[in-house]
Amino acid sequence: MSSNTMAIRRTYNMKSTRCLPKCLCAFVVSVVFIVFGLVLPFIWPMILKYLIESNMVLTPTSHAYDIWKKFPTSFPIDFYFFNWTNPQDVYNNSVKMRFQEMGPYRYSETKEKTDIVWNKNGTVSFRHLKFWYENRAKGDINDEITTVNPVALSAAYSARTWSYLVRQGLSLSLSSMSPTVHITRSVSQMLFTGYKDPLITLARSLPFLSASLPPWDKFGWFYTRNGSAHYEGIFNMGTGVNSTFGRLYSWNYWTQTPYFEGTCAMVNGSAGEFFTKLDNKSISFFSPDLCRTMTLRYSGQSVVNNILGNKYVVDSYMLDNGTIFPENQCFCNGECVPSGLVNVSSCRFGSPSFASLPHFYQADSYYTDSVEGIRPEKSKHEFFLTLEPTTGIPLEVSARLQINLLMQPDSGISLYKGVPKVFVPILWFEQKIRIPDGEAFKLRLLLNLPVICTALGIILVFAGVIVLSLLVYKLCTMNMCGRRKEKLLYADQSVPLRIDRSVEIVKKI
Repeated sequence: MSSNTMAIRRTYNMKSTRCLPKCLCAFVVSVVFIVFGLVLPFIWPMILKYLIESNMVLTPTSHAYDIWKKFPTSFPIDFYFFNWTNPQDVYNNSVKMRFQEMGPYRYSETKEKTDIVWNKNGTVSFRHLKFWYENRAKGDINDEITTVNPVALSAAYSARTWSYLVRQGLSLSLSSMSPTVHITRSVSQMLFTGYKDPLITLARSLPFLSASLPPWDKFGWFYTRNGSAHYEGIFNMGTGVNSTFGRLYSWNYWTQTPYFEGTCAMVNGSAGEFFTKLDNKSISFFSPDLCRTMTLRYSGQSVVNNILGNKYVVDSYMLDNGTIFPENQCFCNGECVPSGLVNVSSCRFGSPSFASLPHFYQADSYYTDSVEGIRPEKSKHEFFLTLEPTTGIPLEVSARLQINLLMQPDSGISLYKGVPKVFVPILWFEQKIRIPDGEAFKLRLLLNLPVICTALGIILVFAGVIVLSLLVYKLCTMNMCGRRKEKLLYADQSVPLRIDRSVEIVKKI
């Protein structure tokens, strides 16, 4: 073998040796791609389950903790008032009370958890700290509203079981201090600022009354709530560690409240932020404003930010007091009223307070027929909550409630002799929250994990096959090229040899 041939072979072997690690690496990568691509479409359920369950636990280091502790943005909340336009006709039973809706008056609400305690039994205890700030984008809080006098009305309602002599004393006090059934105050005073009332000062000076009164020096529907961490009470919720994630175990250390009887007094359902094990029947969460569990029933599916969710609404079941659903009779609080109003008087220091949906939506026609200016509409007054069924994440919330006071004739209180029995609408509020676009994008990625995993698996298989095909082609090309060069070299070396032999033969001849 000539030196040129040996040189060619050495060069070829050196190139093959240098190429071997690269080829081996390409082979391993192609095999990994193919195997992983074939397996990936079948393991996505485990990946999805892990991602969901890892977010179903609340700890100081969990992903949901920071948002749970303090929501990064504020929520707008709109208030609407019912302005009483004909208070002069209150003793004329042939004329209905007329109301004009005023608003919205917008505030911004911030909410965070405080006094957080992690308990050994896998629960967490906390309080809500809320702040409301005036938002001048809508409404002037200096607008004046005429409505029934809530302090005088509450005093008369609380005194209905008192002795005759005490009731007569209250009647004289009301006639001198609050000579009219109605009052006129600004929106700001009605909500957070509050206003002085001589009846409050008088009641707090009486030893037999002061113990049962709220610790207020003024009256306002949200007075003392702004910046208070104690108004809504203390909550005890499951963290998912040896407890049910998101479930409310107690409120104010009660597992049963003193405000209702039987099963209606039970503290159960969600704490209002996390929902698990959703079905097509109903969901429940506890409301500290109503001092009871709210049950929303499934009404169908709804699309929010291109995410399909289960929609749950407040309907006749939640608003009934036993007239339609007998099991709800324990919510009556002694007096069962027609369906549509929730009696929360025991939860509100004995005042004749009743909650409903705005404009008596979903309520018995008895309420809308007794007054004028009420126009219930589903699109404006429905209370609903849309949840993503796989994760339980809220997609859209539209919380709407109305405060009403019961005014009724009382022969023992001169101020209320001859007045009609009416559930007077005072105000309603709505808070609408929708999942932000960024969070919706992340949720869509999570929910589309099966499609993503399948597509990624197909891509990996194709990539592996392509890499393997290129590797085989490269090896074959290198082998053929080396052999061809050797043949050409042998052919080039044989030409001079044949010429030399021909010359020798010619010389001999």
